[in-house]
Amino acid sequence: MKHFSRSPECVFYVCCGSKCKKSGGKQLYKQLKGEAKHHHLKSRVQIIKTGCTDRCKMGPIVAVMPKNEWHLQVTEEMAAGLLNEYLTPHRPK
Repeated sequence: MKHFSRSPECVFYVCCGSKCKKSGGKQLYKQLKGEAKHHHLKSRVQIIKTGCTDRCKMGPIVAVMPKNEWHLQVTEEMAAGLLNEYLTPHRPK
């Protein structure tokens, strides 16, 4: 069994179940994978496509871990914003 030398800091789970895929889930997955690759984040961020998350009426769905944030009806613009939010260091309030 192969083990990762380091766990990713953040994981984006993109629902690619049949209804989410029809409403753009597969495209969101490809977009996030491409953006993560473009920004050289492969070792820090992992993008994973999942099967149905049983939230079909709210799709496409993107869950961000370890924050445990579930984003509903995600558009391509929203997906880019989620990754940019990860890239931007959080400032204390």
